[in-house]
Amino acid sequence: MKKTMTVNISGIVFHIDEDAYDKLSAYLEKIRRHFANDQGCEEIISGIESRISEVFQEKTQNQRQVVTIEDVEEAIAQLGEPSQISGEDDAAQDSGSTQRPEPEYAPKRLFRDPDNKYIGGVCGGLGAYFQIDATLIRIIFLLTLFLGGGGLILYLVLWIVVPKARTMSDRLSMRGEKINLSNIEKSIKEDLNDIKQNLENLSKKKA
Repeated sequence: MKKTMTVNISGIVFHIDEDAYDKLSAYLEKIRRHFANDQGCEEIISGIESRISEVFQEKTQNQRQVVTIEDVEEAIAQLGEPSQISGEDDAAQDSGSTQRPEPEYAPKRLFRDPDNKYIGGVCGGLGAYFQIDATLIRIIFLLTLFLGGGGLILYLVLWIVVPKARTMSDRLSMRGEKINLSNIEKSIKEDLNDIKQNLENLSKKKA
Protein backbone atom coordinates (compact mmCIF):
# COMPACT_ATOMS: atom_id res chain seq x y z
CA MET A 1 0.00 0.00 0.00
CA LYS A 2 1.31 3.43 -0.98
CA LYS A 3 0.43 6.86 0.30
CA THR A 4 -0.84 9.19 -2.44
CA MET A 5 -0.93 12.96 -2.59
CA THR A 6 -2.78 15.57 -4.66
CA VAL A 7 -0.82 18.13 -6.67
CA ASN A 8 -1.67 20.90 -9.12
CA ILE A 9 0.67 21.00 -12.12
CA SER A 10 0.06 23.68 -14.74
CA GLY A 11 -3.57 23.99 -13.64
CA ILE A 12 -4.28 20.24 -13.76
CA VAL A 13 -4.89 18.24 -10.57
CA PHE A 14 -3.17 14.85 -10.28
CA HIS A 15 -3.08 12.11 -7.68
CA ILE A 16 0.54 11.04 -7.26
CA ASP A 17 2.36 8.40 -5.22
CA GLU A 18 4.44 9.79 -2.36
CA ASP A 19 7.76 8.50 -3.72
CA ALA A 20 6.89 9.93 -7.15
CA TYR A 21 6.03 13.28 -5.54
CA ASP A 22 9.39 13.39 -3.72
CA LYS A 23 11.30 12.68 -6.94
CA LEU A 24 9.31 15.25 -8.92
CA SER A 25 9.75 17.90 -6.20
CA ALA A 26 13.52 17.35 -6.15
CA TYR A 27 13.67 17.60 -9.95
CA LEU A 28 11.65 20.83 -10.10
CA GLU A 29 13.82 22.31 -7.34
CA LYS A 30 16.95 21.57 -9.39
CA ILE A 31 15.33 23.25 -12.38
CA ARG A 32 14.36 26.30 -10.34
CA ARG A 33 17.92 26.66 -9.04
CA HIS A 34 19.37 26.27 -12.52
CA PHE A 35 17.19 28.97 -14.11
CA ALA A 36 16.98 31.25 -11.05
CA ASN A 37 19.10 34.01 -12.59
CA ASP A 38 17.86 33.63 -16.16
CA GLN A 39 15.63 36.08 -18.00
CA GLY A 40 12.12 34.64 -18.05
CA CYS A 41 12.78 32.18 -15.21
CA GLU A 42 9.11 31.83 -14.27
CA GLU A 43 8.02 31.46 -17.90
CA ILE A 44 10.61 28.73 -18.48
CA ILE A 45 9.54 26.82 -15.37
CA SER A 46 5.90 27.20 -16.37
CA GLY A 47 6.69 25.75 -19.80
CA ILE A 48 8.49 22.80 -18.22
CA GLU A 49 5.64 22.14 -15.80
CA SER A 50 3.20 22.29 -18.72
CA ARG A 51 5.13 19.53 -20.50
CA ILE A 52 5.23 17.41 -17.33
CA SER A 53 1.47 17.86 -17.01
CA GLU A 54 1.01 16.65 -20.61
CA VAL A 55 3.06 13.52 -19.93
CA PHE A 56 1.04 12.73 -16.80
CA GLN A 57 -2.25 13.28 -18.64
CA GLU A 58 -1.16 10.81 -21.31
CA LYS A 59 -0.32 8.25 -18.62
CA THR A 60 -3.54 8.61 -16.63
CA GLN A 61 -6.10 9.13 -19.38
CA ASN A 62 -7.37 5.53 -19.25
CA GLN A 63 -8.18 3.45 -16.17
CA ARG A 64 -5.17 4.34 -14.05
CA GLN A 65 -5.68 7.51 -12.02
CA VAL A 66 -2.44 7.79 -10.01
CA VAL A 67 0.92 9.12 -11.24
CA THR A 68 3.68 6.65 -10.37
CA ILE A 69 7.41 7.07 -9.95
CA GLU A 70 7.85 5.40 -13.36
CA ASP A 71 5.78 8.21 -14.90
CA VAL A 72 7.96 10.83 -13.23
CA GLU A 73 11.12 9.09 -14.41
CA GLU A 74 9.79 9.01 -17.98
CA ALA A 75 8.99 12.74 -17.88
CA ILE A 76 12.49 13.47 -16.55
CA ALA A 77 14.05 11.27 -19.24
CA GLN A 78 12.21 13.21 -21.94
CA LEU A 79 13.09 16.63 -20.59
CA GLY A 80 16.61 15.88 -19.41
CA GLU A 81 18.56 17.10 -16.40
CA PRO A 82 19.62 20.73 -15.85
CA SER A 83 23.22 19.50 -15.59
CA GLN A 84 23.04 18.49 -19.26
CA ILE A 85 22.34 22.11 -20.21
CA SER A 86 25.27 23.25 -18.06
CA GLY A 87 27.48 20.75 -19.80
CA GLU A 88 26.45 22.10 -23.19
CA ASP A 89 27.12 25.69 -22.07
CA ASP A 90 30.55 24.74 -20.69
CA ALA A 91 31.45 22.99 -23.94
CA ALA A 92 30.48 26.09 -25.94
CA GLN A 93 32.60 28.31 -23.69
CA ASP A 94 35.60 25.97 -23.96
CA SER A 95 35.39 26.12 -27.75
CA GLY A 96 35.31 29.92 -27.62
CA SER A 97 31.76 30.13 -28.94
CA THR A 98 29.10 32.33 -27.33
CA GLN A 99 26.25 30.72 -29.27
CA ARG A 100 23.97 28.11 -27.73
CA PRO A 101 24.15 24.57 -29.21
CA GLU A 102 21.86 23.73 -32.10
CA PRO A 103 18.46 22.39 -30.99
CA GLU A 104 17.93 18.63 -30.92
CA TYR A 105 15.47 17.44 -33.52
CA ALA A 106 12.56 14.99 -33.50
CA PRO A 107 9.82 13.94 -35.97
CA LYS A 108 7.67 16.90 -37.04
CA ARG A 109 3.92 17.29 -36.68
CA LEU A 110 1.75 19.61 -38.73
CA PHE A 111 0.00 22.37 -36.79
CA ARG A 112 -1.48 25.76 -37.60
CA ASP A 113 0.91 28.42 -36.34
CA PRO A 114 -0.92 31.08 -34.26
CA ASP A 115 2.25 33.20 -34.05
CA ASN A 116 2.66 33.45 -37.83
CA LYS A 117 -0.78 34.00 -39.28
CA TYR A 118 -2.99 36.38 -41.23
CA ILE A 119 -6.13 34.25 -41.10
CA GLY A 120 -5.92 30.75 -39.65
CA GLY A 121 -2.20 30.07 -39.36
CA VAL A 122 -2.28 27.37 -42.07
CA CYS A 123 0.50 28.91 -44.15
CA GLY A 124 2.64 29.56 -41.09
CA GLY A 125 2.26 25.94 -40.03
CA LEU A 126 3.10 24.63 -43.52
CA GLY A 127 6.13 26.91 -43.62
CA ALA A 128 7.41 25.55 -40.31
CA TYR A 129 6.75 21.96 -41.36
CA PHE A 130 8.48 22.21 -44.75
CA GLN A 131 11.08 24.78 -43.56
CA ILE A 132 10.23 27.36 -46.18
CA ASP A 133 9.09 30.97 -45.96
CA ALA A 134 5.38 31.12 -45.10
CA THR A 135 5.10 34.17 -47.40
CA LEU A 136 5.87 31.95 -50.40
CA ILE A 137 3.07 29.57 -49.41
CA ARG A 138 0.66 32.51 -49.05
CA ILE A 139 1.57 33.68 -52.55
CA ILE A 140 0.88 30.21 -53.95
CA PHE A 141 -2.54 30.11 -52.27
CA LEU A 142 -3.34 33.57 -53.66
CA LEU A 143 -2.32 32.54 -57.17
CA THR A 144 -4.67 29.57 -57.04
CA LEU A 145 -7.57 31.97 -56.54
CA PHE A 146 -7.08 33.00 -60.16
CA LEU A 147 -6.71 29.41 -61.35
CA GLY A 148 -10.03 27.91 -60.40
CA GLY A 149 -10.00 28.57 -56.67
CA GLY A 150 -8.81 25.07 -55.69
CA GLY A 151 -6.33 26.52 -53.24
CA LEU A 152 -9.10 28.23 -51.30
CA ILE A 153 -10.89 24.90 -50.80
CA LEU A 154 -7.62 23.25 -49.73
CA TYR A 155 -6.92 26.10 -47.30
CA LEU A 156 -10.36 25.77 -45.71
CA VAL A 157 -9.96 22.00 -45.39
CA LEU A 158 -6.56 22.39 -43.73
CA TRP A 159 -7.95 25.08 -41.43
CA ILE A 160 -10.60 22.60 -40.26
CA VAL A 161 -8.53 19.41 -39.97
CA VAL A 162 -5.10 20.70 -38.86
CA PRO A 163 -4.95 21.45 -35.12
CA LYS A 164 -3.72 24.77 -33.79
CA ALA A 165 -0.38 24.81 -31.96
CA ARG A 166 -1.68 25.74 -28.51
CA THR A 167 1.09 24.59 -26.18
CA MET A 168 4.85 24.86 -25.99
CA SER A 169 5.07 21.17 -26.89
CA ASP A 170 2.93 21.73 -29.99
CA ARG A 171 5.15 24.58 -31.14
CA LEU A 172 8.34 22.56 -30.70
CA SER A 173 6.80 19.54 -32.46
CA MET A 174 5.73 21.83 -35.31
CA ARG A 175 9.39 22.74 -35.86
CA GLY A 176 10.58 19.18 -35.31
CA GLU A 177 12.50 20.03 -32.13
CA LYS A 178 12.71 17.68 -29.16
CA ILE A 179 10.62 18.68 -26.16
CA ASN A 180 13.42 19.03 -23.64
CA LEU A 181 14.74 21.61 -21.18
CA SER A 182 17.16 23.20 -23.64
CA ASN A 183 14.61 23.71 -26.41
CA ILE A 184 11.89 24.93 -24.03
CA GLU A 185 14.33 27.50 -22.61
CA LYS A 186 15.41 28.56 -26.13
CA SER A 187 11.83 28.93 -27.39
CA ILE A 188 10.65 30.97 -24.41
CA LYS A 189 13.66 33.29 -24.51
CA GLU A 190 13.09 33.86 -28.23
CA ASP A 191 9.47 34.77 -27.50
CA LEU A 192 10.51 37.19 -24.76
CA ASN A 193 13.10 38.81 -27.03
CA ASP A 194 10.47 39.19 -29.76
CA ILE A 195 8.09 40.88 -27.30
CA LYS A 196 10.88 43.17 -26.10
CA GLN A 197 11.80 44.08 -29.69
CA ASN A 198 8.18 44.80 -30.61
CA LEU A 199 7.79 47.07 -27.58
CA GLU A 200 10.97 48.93 -28.48
CA ASN A 201 9.80 49.39 -32.07
CA LEU A 202 6.43 50.65 -30.81
CA SER A 203 8.16 53.14 -28.53
CA LYS A 204 10.27 54.41 -31.41
CA LYS A 205 7.17 54.94 -33.57
CA LYS A 206 5.47 56.94 -30.82
CA ALA A 207 8.58 59.05 -30.16
